[in-house]
Amino acid sequence: DLLSFGGVHPDGKERKGYSKDYIHSFSAVMQQSFRFAVFPKQYITFNPMQYIKLRYQTDEVDLFSDEDMDGNVQPISREDYERLLAYLQKKNPAAILPIQIAYYAGLRIGEACGLAWQDVNLEEQCLTIRRSIRYDGSKRKYIIGPTKRKKVRVVDFGDTLVEIFRNARKEQLKNRMQYGELYHTNYYKEVKEKNRVYYEYYCLDRTQEVPADYKEISFVCLRPDGCLELPTTLGTVCRKVAKALEGFEGFHFH
Repeated sequence: DLLSFGGVHPDGKERKGYSKDYIHSFSAVMQQSFRFAVFPKQYITFNPMQYIKLRYQTDEVDLFSDEDMDGNVQPISREDYERLLAYLQKKNPAAILPIQIAYYAGLRIGEACGLAWQDVNLEEQCLTIRRSIRYDGSKRKYIIGPTKRKKVRVVDFGDTLVEIFRNARKEQLKNRMQYGELYHTNYYKEVKEKNRVYYEYYCLDRTQEVPADYKEISFVCLRPDGCLELPTTLGTVCRKVAKALEGFEGFHFH
């Protein structure tokens, strides 16, 4: 509670509580450390972290703010969700994973596409939403940037999404073996322009030389060849769904 909510520390100094993201990371480190102490080291007989319940500060919200909080977004029903997956399985299977993530975790289209495996904690069952990806028409490039609210947040998820992530990881490893040197790797490059820093997205197969300033990033939502499933592609998919399926008129990601 002292870490979450703040207060007077043993040294007599008063400090504020840490963010939910930090508490999740702290808990994960402690979980792994005590588990290692139980086995293989056998220093202790049980993991005390299994009895710890994490608590967090609640976010303060201005009830009278004019700011748009996506209040007009209506989630699709479970029945429509199953219809959507059945349609995509035939027409565009690569679009299924980001839509599943968006459905179960409530992410925006750019956030789902910008999710990397380093942001997925299957043990704690939470996602750390750090970035979003979008197409910049003026630069004619895909740009990796902050989320819409420019804040890092942690989103919890259930057992269904755990299984979805595990299956996706297995499928990607299988595709990597099947495609061989034609399998793509995703990168970002830092660009500094007029006292502003942004990150460009690139995708190369294994036959291409990787520039020194490219840094690899392991995205979650990939096409079979390893390329990122991009927001513009999903936008096109949504428009096709809106025309093809009854009851999906106006369907889109928020």
